[in-house]
Amino acid sequence: MVINWLGALDRSRFTPHLLLGRVEGAFLELLPPDVEPLRIGANRSLWRSFDIGRQLDALGIDVAYSATNAMNLALMAAPARNCARIISEHTTPTAYLAGAKWPWLRKSAMRLLYPSAAVVAVPTHAIAAELNTLLGRELPIRCLSNPVIDDHAPQAAAIRRGSVGAGAWQIVSAGRLVREKGFDLLIAAIGRLVLRNHDCRLTIYGDGPEKARLEGQIAAAGLSDKVRLAGHVADPGSAMAAADLFVLASRREGFGNVLIEAMHQGVPVLATRCGGPDSFITDGENGWLVPPGEAELLAARIEQLLGDASLLNRTVAAGRTTAAQYGIQRSTRAFERLLEGVAHA
Repeated sequence: MVINWLGALDRSRFTPHLLLGRVEGAFLELLPPDVEPLRIGANRSLWRSFDIGRQLDALGIDVAYSATNAMNLALMAAPARNCARIISEHTTPTAYLAGAKWPWLRKSAMRLLYPSAAVVAVPTHAIAAELNTLLGRELPIRCLSNPVIDDHAPQAAAIRRGSVGAGAWQIVSAGRLVREKGFDLLIAAIGRLVLRNHDCRLTIYGDGPEKARLEGQIAAAGLSDKVRLAGHVADPGSAMAAADLFVLASRREGFGNVLIEAMHQGVPVLATRCGGPDSFITDGENGWLVPPGEAELLAARIEQLLGDASLLNRTVAAGRTTAAQYGIQRSTRAFERLLEGVAHA
């Protein structure tokens, strides 16, 4: 999201800077050439806030935007002068706090600091409602559509998705390899389909700390010729364009940008009702939904969809219409209006 906004911001009105806790990772290669990432020197929360404040003042920043809960708190505590602050939440806070260290302390810090933000940006109304309830007050919330797809990029040609007897089912997924994404459940679902004598192939794009454990699960289940961990890819939308079905098996998800990328490419999508996908997918209209955490239910729905081409393909056109609402240019223009409004307030 941040990279897409940085690339599309109108340079005649905005000069972007990027502060990072760690200047590393594959995404650095995608930064615009006029944006040099700057490292936040301190690691501990309190000192990090002082370092952020120092850099914001030195750069003469008018508006600062942060994209994670930890950075939100650090930004709001930063002693910067004349700098309006936009913080953002991209997942439901209850789910996030359930797995966070010292959740009561983080929640208390959010209650203290979040109301002072100029804007709290969220991708869905569900996250907005939960934030207000959790913190016990009406925050200055704005819903912003995620900048996911290139508005001007050509879509993949419509592909007739196969059914039983039309060769191996090609299934794809993508995301950071962490437990929350539910790749273990998806791999288990593929194992069930193989046991039912279905010829299927699963490709998972992404890297993360769960890679070794997932590789072990694949090997133990005898699925090494059926499931491939393909690693990071710069353009997942194009990589998944020829798949029969995109599956997101997340246990929790704030939104689900990869679903939008798949829908834009005309790939039918199946996702869990895990908080984010059900905010823009209506089951049977522009995609398909199943309860989270159930490998057998996931396998059964995959089997149903890939066994009936007419059922599988009926959501493709509506999916592409949904994806069009999350164009980078459209989202960036809305973000620019937000920046200007906050800067001139």
